[in-house]
Amino acid sequence: MKLVGGFLRNDMKLLSDGIEGEFSVFLRQSEDFPENFSIGLVYDPKDGSGGINLLRCNGQHGIFGGTFDPDHTHWDYHIHKASEAAIAAGLKPEKYAEKTLQYASLEQAVQYFMKAIKLDEAEAKKYFPDRLQGFLPFEEEV
Repeated sequence: MKLVGGFLRNDMKLLSDGIEGEFSVFLRQSEDFPENFSIGLVYDPKDGSGGINLLRCNGQHGIFGGTFDPDHTHWDYHIHKASEAAIAAGLKPEKYAEKTLQYASLEQAVQYFMKAIKLDEAEAKKYFPDRLQGFLPFEEEV
């Protein structure tokens, strides 16, 4: 992790068998507020049309759009997933978010994320050795 503009940052590229294009993973965590983090998966097709955020697991980051609203999704741990509905409406693919109880820290979010994207456990340990204690047995299908 490198400190850039108040956030610890890390990025990596992933390859998938049988899928053309490239995947990238980003990891961000506020230096001052560790509960404010984001880990996401972006698909970059070979056609040059631009990256598509497929999944983003976020921590609590409070005020959204300049409005104080503790009932807003961003006040809790939440997950953004790309949807056809958002794309069809001309919005960011991952525009909509849902609150989650699947994680309550960056470490837990990393484990959830790796399971969600089906990252091989051996590969996960290679790239996240300080973030893993073994995969958690989630009850819900990711």
